[in-house]
Amino acid sequence: MELIPSPIISNSTTKYIEAECRCPPHTAQFPADGHCYNIFTVGPCERGQYFAPDDTITQNSQRQGKCKPTEKCENSNELYWPEDKKCYLYLSQGPCPKGQLITADFDGISACKCDYKYEMRNYSSHGNGCYEHFTKGPCKENGHLFLPNQHCGCHNLLPHYYNLTKMCYELGTIGPCDAGEQFLIDYNTKSATCQCKKGHIRYENDYNCYRPYTQGPCPAGYILVNTTSCIKQPCKRGYLYFVVSKTCYRIGNRGPCKKNYVISFDFHTRPSIDGISYNAVCRCKHANGNICEQLQQTACSRDHNTVMYNNRCFKLYSQTPCPTGAWLVIKRQSKGWENSKRNEGVCECMPGYKQNAATSNDGGDIDCAGPTIALAEFLNHN
Repeated sequence: MELIPSPIISNSTTKYIEAECRCPPHTAQFPADGHCYNIFTVGPCERGQYFAPDDTITQNSQRQGKCKPTEKCENSNELYWPEDKKCYLYLSQGPCPKGQLITADFDGISACKCDYKYEMRNYSSHGNGCYEHFTKGPCKENGHLFLPNQHCGCHNLLPHYYNLTKMCYELGTIGPCDAGEQFLIDYNTKSATCQCKKGHIRYENDYNCYRPYTQGPCPAGYILVNTTSCIKQPCKRGYLYFVVSKTCYRIGNRGPCKKNYVISFDFHTRPSIDGISYNAVCRCKHANGNICEQLQQTACSRDHNTVMYNNRCFKLYSQTPCPTGAWLVIKRQSKGWENSKRNEGVCECMPGYKQNAATSNDGGDIDCAGPTIALAEFLNHN
């Protein structure tokens, strides 16, 4: 612990300063032994657990901690980062500072590191830190990327190569593109092109990308609604436009949202870049969004005709969240259906469709071939 000043107010006019022992920042006290440990590390916990703040317990305003099991990511090549409760690709920068990559520590907890040995040695830049391949990394020259040979360079055979500038750019960045675009792989040509960013549409009149339900290329007082049309801003002050019903609703009211949700701003829109958005979205009315997720999971578990998939509730045997030819079924466990979690769903190929052997069996990236393709394969093998 560390000794810090603690203000004590004895009456409305006099303030006294006392000293107290408290856990330093980024640590919490473990009730079992009274010691302070770094949060989001293994701390005093067993392997497979991490030490996290316990917001349900406060003792003289002292931050308490508890052991939590490390979550598993759907993708086996991803690692769980307890601090933001998200999964990141192994040996990617993820939430780490520049020059470090996310990896699993010896205790099984994710950590930001840069070792110059084992697998990470291929990502090191001769003492300058560790960087993902095919990113700008430590490279100083424009149009060069950090390559697997641990040198900076560019080649016209790389999909990152852009013919117009004769340079290479990191995928997922603006690269050589215009505002509202990203440099992304075109899977038809197997090379990167300038495409509209997620949540943007390409306006046919000027061929630029804008976020819909903002002014975009439209005259003052109008908003962009699709690739060809602008409409007069339909909502008065304090109201937002709900796209599904094409109606305006007051901010903070439930409107068409489900229980425990209210009309709110679209916070994915950045007003300074995209302009003011009039798009209404439904957000949890509780300060802690996890409460709404827990309520939804509880309601979903009570309905035998629904399952949870990616933390959302869907109707059993519906195709909505799954790719073409697949539908939602109850996730099987190793001992069969009877021991499965009733409300956990997974995508499986529908009857008559055949799963591509190259795709995963966990429903994450399933590819289902239609009856015609399955029949052709059968005839070819016979």
